[in-house]
Amino acid sequence: MATFELGEQESLLISRIYEAALEPGRWCVVLQSIAEFCKVGQCTMFFYDTQCRARNFAVAARNREGVIDKYLQEFIDLEAADFHRQLINLREGEVVTPADLIHLTGKSYDQIVGEEYMQTFLPQLEFRAGIILLHDNMMCSGLGVRNYQGSPALEQVSLDFLARITPHMVQAMKIHNRITGVKQVNQSIQEVLKRINQGVFLLDANQRVIFSNAEAARILEAPNSLDIGRYGKLYLSRPHENEQFQQQLFSLLTPVIAGGYPNAIEFVAPGQARPLRITLARVEAWSDKELAREGVAIAVFVNDPDRPGRVSDSYLQQAYALTPTECSIMKSLLKNKSISDIACARGTTLETARSQLKVILQKTGTHSQAELSRLMVALDANSL
Repeated sequence: MATFELGEQESLLISRIYEAALEPGRWCVVLQSIAEFCKVGQCTMFFYDTQCRARNFAVAARNREGVIDKYLQEFIDLEAADFHRQLINLREGEVVTPADLIHLTGKSYDQIVGEEYMQTFLPQLEFRAGIILLHDNMMCSGLGVRNYQGSPALEQVSLDFLARITPHMVQAMKIHNRITGVKQVNQSIQEVLKRINQGVFLLDANQRVIFSNAEAARILEAPNSLDIGRYGKLYLSRPHENEQFQQQLFSLLTPVIAGGYPNAIEFVAPGQARPLRITLARVEAWSDKELAREGVAIAVFVNDPDRPGRVSDSYLQQAYALTPTECSIMKSLLKNKSISDIACARGTTLETARSQLKVILQKTGTHSQAELSRLMVALDANSL
């Protein structure tokens, strides 16, 4: 097995630790190196967030197929609970031996995690050392070193090695926590922005578009007054309105006399039968930290009154037991089509279309075409 000495090899391991903080897939190599130096059968690590299970992970130097997935699905909640309840007195970055564990908790590692856990994940292995990498009310992380039953305790050289790399492991886990937390927030923000019924453009401090959602793309494709220029900036097609629009954007980044910034500005963009309504909002660094960190300075929300309905057929079918034909008729009504227009477009008689409308009214619990239209508008306004 490889032997690390303080110097080039250990420096290489420390570099790999920080690489793994950015790319969790590399933790396995790090743990393999730790296991080799300590001359043990297994080295494991986990990260647990009570509020966001998508961030949880576990990794082992030597992994049996399916074991990690089973651990994440069935046991990580229990281990994290034990971690919080029984190891609360341990400090981050503290290397703990079996004797230390008994002294601090009055229990062995096996007693803390339980026999089922040991038999499932660590058969024929015994706890030799552990490190608390992260520990607060919402999340925790730890590293465990284990060896085969009957093997001697870790030598002092191994414990000294663990003590040397521990500050780097703790710092790497904090980096991982921060980065994945930001990514999770940003992904959540983007997923919400993708689904809302308004067009959304996020601009940087130079007023260039750095994000736009699907509804924003639809608005740009439609023959209306809003577009993106060659420098990535939003503009209105009519020069006079565009000049006012650019002034409003600029004002959001310019302090007013009172010492603050404008909060939000409403703007109507003419150029079509029903003008676009645009809301410009400054992204405050103190209140919108994640967006500001990504370089977002202004959020532009565009409401297109002619936006086609977004209520899915599957929702209408499940919620009201409508047929595909009845869903199509409902959406045509939302677009202000008359029942005679619908009959003509579908190639049916007016009487057939009226009969279909009557069935739709019964299924949706509405009593008139106007009431049905209000229901559709309400559903569309709340659809994500």
